Amino acid sequence: MPKASVIVPIYNAEGYIIDLLNDLAKQTFKSVEFLLVNDGSIDNSSKVISEYIRETKDRRFQLVDKQNGGVSSARNLGLDRAVGKYIIFVDSDDRLSPLFVEKYVKQIESTSSDIEVFSAIKVNDRKNLDEVGKIDYLPIASKRLLSVGEYIKYFSNLQAWGYPFCYIFKRKLWEKIRFDETIRYQEDVLAFFEIWTRYPKIKIHVNSDAYYYYVLRPSSALHTMSSKDAWQFVEVDNNILRYVESQPCLRESYNYLLALKASSLMITIATSCLENNDFYYKKSKKEFILLAWKAKYISKAISLRRKLQSLVVIFDFKFIIKRIYRYLYSD
Repeated sequence: MPKASVIVPIYNAEGYIIDLLNDLAKQTFKSVEFLLVNDGSIDNSSKVISEYIRETKDRRFQLVDKQNGGVSSARNLGLDRAVGKYIIFVDSDDRLSPLFVEKYVKQIESTSSDIEVFSAIKVNDRKNLDEVGKIDYLPIASKRLLSVGEYIKYFSNLQAWGYPFCYIFKRKLWEKIRFDETIRYQEDVLAFFEIWTRYPKIKIHVNSDAYYYYVLRPSSALHTMSSKDAWQFVEVDNNILRYVESQPCLRESYNYLLALKASSLMITIATSCLENNDFYYKKSKKEFILLAWKAKYISKAISLRRKLQSLVVIFDFKFIIKRIYRYLYSD
């Protein structure tokens, strides 16, 4: 039985999947299964993968074909099929160091944590892999194990994120948890908070090592999101707040999580300004102004930023919001 299960949702990836297949084949860790979940691709993804497995004869690969249901559906099927002690998620259009699985597994075992968190390297070119940025956990990396409450505070302060490929989990944490297939945005964050609130006594360890290459794509959420899409962030935050409020030992995290919701409301405000959607602007404005001042922050910089943003929103300086966020979204 493999020690780790790597779950890879795949949809219409024939143009680049070979790069990831090669990276998986080069993994130094042998006690692993690669669950390649083809989510009803209408291109030749399934054929490319089947031929690759047949030619390499690498028994770690498993191709699972299913009808199209979205990335959450694909990940859920992977979780249903996984037999490893540990779960790792990989996106089909990214790249991996040959040490990716080995380091993830060795680290979670050496720290005896339930969840291990890694950084990731941002690249523009999946061939050259030249670093252009980082999903950087260095500021909160530590030798000690963190409680769920501590990690939630970092998450609320935008020092931790819901990128699934930055995490390795003990599989037992997923026995009663699945991704919500009805939502398009923040489904990963919602699932993670379900785990943290269902198992509030688990331990999380954060390190700054990076063995994952995250390929930046122009079609990512912030470039294509509508105001209605952005509001889904707020709805997920509302669910998260309910989860945390229902767990007595995590209630002190509640006001810190209001800062996370304030961030989501600001994204909705910015998106509504860019598309001149007055409905979602008004829907977000009042609550954002309230939360910007009510929320707890562990960072003075973010606290000041939110309060300055609230003043801009109070006075309806939409031209300032448009200028700033049009620049940010063009990256």
